[in-house]
Amino acid sequence: MRNASSDSVQYRKALSSAVLTTFAQASKILVGFSILKLIALYLGPEGLGKLGHFMSLTSILALLAGGGISHGVIKYSAEYKNSNFSLYKLLSTSSVFAFVFSVVIALMFLAFSRPLSLLIFADEQLSWVISLLSVFQVMLAFNMLFSSVANGLGDVKSFAFSQIIGNIIALPVAWFFIYGFGVPGAALAVVAILAMASFPSIYIYLRSSLRFRFRLKKVDSVLLKKLSWFSLMLCVSAVAFPVVEMYIRQNLIDSAGYNQAGIWQGAIRLSSAYLGFFSVFLASYFMPMVSGIDNKKDIEHLTYKFIALVMAVFAVGGASLYFGRSFFIPLLLSREFEELNGFILFQLVGDLFKTANYVIGFVAVARAATRVYILSEIVQASLFVSLSMIVGHFIAGAEGVTVAYMITYVIYFSISLAVFRFWARN
Repeated sequence: MRNASSDSVQYRKALSSAVLTTFAQASKILVGFSILKLIALYLGPEGLGKLGHFMSLTSILALLAGGGISHGVIKYSAEYKNSNFSLYKLLSTSSVFAFVFSVVIALMFLAFSRPLSLLIFADEQLSWVISLLSVFQVMLAFNMLFSSVANGLGDVKSFAFSQIIGNIIALPVAWFFIYGFGVPGAALAVVAILAMASFPSIYIYLRSSLRFRFRLKKVDSVLLKKLSWFSLMLCVSAVAFPVVEMYIRQNLIDSAGYNQAGIWQGAIRLSSAYLGFFSVFLASYFMPMVSGIDNKKDIEHLTYKFIALVMAVFAVGGASLYFGRSFFIPLLLSREFEELNGFILFQLVGDLFKTANYVIGFVAVARAATRVYILSEIVQASLFVSLSMIVGHFIAGAEGVTVAYMITYVIYFSISLAVFRFWARN
């Protein structure tokens, strides 16, 4: 009876956490779609195409914020939650790591704001946007630490509250910038979405028992090294795919113009909105579960179970989007993006296999398999670049890129699954 009661409590807790996380991520997706809609409505495909590089840059900084140690902080917070001494040591070490990394990045962006502006916007006059982003990424670093510790400790309420409130206050600010200031304003709106969640996070942190629990003298060199490996993994991940996107997007701009680049940007922004849900779900639930299992057979069984789960959930949502594409694409973007109707299926199939591959990727993160993770990211990026060039010779514009994207993730998932099966059975 005691075990049944305990299982029931754990089930209710897991269900409650899942609901809160869903609401938090749903608010993020809703705001993301709203911002995308505003940009598409006021600036069209060409404006979205011009913002593409900047969106990739903010994606890089969002992942790299604080040194990209979020997965490591989640993992060790979960392991140390019953030991205040170890937990405070983690807070001290991760805080110092994140602060130093953020300051270095800020100084680099401030120093190279003009050339970066020329590369991102093809306009040096927008260097002030790059400078502002460099300052805001320090806030992103704090929010990364707060969210990671909250997830690791199972404090889903704090995480969900900060995300939901941050998203709610970001929307009117973003609308003001987009409506009033065009492309520069839209760039600020993208930054606002990321930065606003920091304010409720700061409020909750100051009211928590963990406030000011970091001390320089408690920085642990062994833990610092462990976090560095997680940083390396996420840095490679953060840089590899967005840089590939920027390279492919520039090829699209050069060969087909900003309009086609904007059409493709609309497709990948739709993807990133719903793929973010699966990433948060797996980081919050699946990765800590794998971290606590030593038996490879058990990990293999759990991984297949989660692959089936995420593919089933995605298939339902993806099918709804595909069969309702004539309604959803004008609704979420604008009628200027109706060309996307003809090849959105390729993007959705690619996203299906990318989502399934997330599960295997989080096994590598949970087991701290740095070399395997980095190699997989390089293979993924190389495949997409190579296939986009090959397919581009036969299918022009944004459609060719989405076909290459689909083929990339079908192949990549097949390779990842084969490698995982080999690892699990040896």
